[in-house]
Amino acid sequence: MIKIIPYKNAHQNGIDAMMQDIDMEFKDSIFPKPTHEILIIPDAYWVAIINTKIIGTVAVINIENNFAILKNMMLKKEYRGKTQGISQSLLETVINWCEVKHIPEIYLGTMTQFKAAQSFYINNGFVKISEDKLPSNFLNNPLDTVFFVKNITTFM
Repeated sequence: MIKIIPYKNAHQNGIDAMMQDIDMEFKDSIFPKPTHEILIIPDAYWVAIINTKIIGTVAVINIENNFAILKNMMLKKEYRGKTQGISQSLLETVINWCEVKHIPEIYLGTMTQFKAAQSFYINNGFVKISEDKLPSNFLNNPLDTVFFVKNITTFM
């Protein structure tokens, strides 16, 4: 049984192990090199678990209730593209959170090599945009080169 639950500090070791496994799938690291910049803490963060095993994550950052930034949408390889709908559940968790908070738009950045993720976002109503169309206060991962926006209008 798959559950999407709020993040707790006790999940961090499982998340770190999952992220290390995902990073090893690629020739070059998919994570930016550590810097001395201020760590951005998400406003909401969820994990997908089966029993006690962490298989996915998603987070959202609320920027002054004007827009949200989808972050850390990750899923273990063996659960991607499967019929369980885990990615869909993670994304719907963020969209529902944004609707409750009356946040009108969700932005995200991703990397060029994540073609399946890009298709997933497009299939879920995200529209590809150029970097110059991002809000000026968008918090950008320096490795991201592909950007999307989704309008959330159900609460209006």
